[in-house]
Amino acid sequence: AIVTFANGNYLSHQALPRLAAAGIKTRIVDMRWLSPLPADALIAATKGCRHILIVDETRQSGGVAEALMALFTERCDVPTARLTAKDSFIATGPAYAVTMPSAGDIVSAATALVAK
Repeated sequence: AIVTFANGNYLSHQALPRLAAAGIKTRIVDMRWLSPLPADALIAATKGCRHILIVDETRQSGGVAEALMALFTERCDVPTARLTAKDSFIATGPAYAVTMPSAGDIVSAATALVAK
């Protein structure tokens, strides 16, 4: 499963055809609520998934992905990874591509996670 929100949802859907072509069956869970985390709903939404990739457009430190990693590590027994923006100023316009995850980054992270 890919657990994400906002631009991460859009980018994850862009990555979906490439993941399917690589034989990676993917469920995208679009979080509509971030605080408090809908923990039970997220656990239910990812039930049966063999891997969980968190795609978070915010910084690695202090972002939503930290709480999601804790949730899935504590309550799920599946490999979990996160893909976040770099710990830096989050740029806008064309410069965002330097710090933010891309569809290609999502494909790479999902492929690496499934290979574990």
